Amino acid sequence: MTEQQQQELCHLIRQLGAKAQSLRDAGLQVESKGRQDFVSEADLFVEGEIKQWLAMQFPEDGFLGEESGLVPGTSGIWVLDPIDGTTNFIQGMDYWCISLAYVKDHRIELGIIHAPDRHEFFFARYGAGAFLNDRQLTLHEPAPDAVIIGMGRSSRGSVAQYAHTIENLLNEGIEYRRFGAGALMLAHVAAGQVHAYYEAHMNSWDVLAGLLLINEAGGSSNAFLDNDGLLQGNRVLAGARSLLPRLTALLAP
Repeated sequence: MTEQQQQELCHLIRQLGAKAQSLRDAGLQVESKGRQDFVSEADLFVEGEIKQWLAMQFPEDGFLGEESGLVPGTSGIWVLDPIDGTTNFIQGMDYWCISLAYVKDHRIELGIIHAPDRHEFFFARYGAGAFLNDRQLTLHEPAPDAVIIGMGRSSRGSVAQYAHTIENLLNEGIEYRRFGAGALMLAHVAAGQVHAYYEAHMNSWDVLAGLLLINEAGGSSNAFLDNDGLLQGNRVLAGARSLLPRLTALLAP
């Protein structure tokens, strides 16, 4: 990707964030994909526009979108969640984002997360650092007795197991937050607003950009792409390096 293409892509994502806001403010058309799982016209519009731009700029690359699925390619693959936190979005809450990543040779090369209502634009390239609104991010290790982690709940796991996980955390003196948009919570780990993020199973479009942000900010994560994580999803644990062994033991199935 050239510098000009990078700038054009970032500009496009900012424009589409504003378009999603205007569609919501005008009154969204929303369909249900399942229990507590929705898709809005904004999801479809944002995905369509980004998919089209990428196909024109990088015709050899594949594409994986939450709404339109997989288009194979001969090089890398772009992975998009057009609106992560759709329920929050349609309810008028500010905790939602556009999340885009680029993967090549089993490595996340680029990650962008844009939260329009919060005026937050996260950007990372492999080996070049992580940034929030052009400010470089450095993840700091928390005090052992002051840990706060973000969490999500996967419908692929039982309610009992989720409740047991929360019990384990609280008994260990670890606080948790659940805001309903995993991609944005991962970005906020990189920004130091929470110290780690855990979810028993996530899809790649919700995860990859945030994982790159965390790693480029100095944190660490599990090997999400192993065992066909790109297409099948995987467990997610990412955050401050000192926390991961402790959390791994606590959160083991």
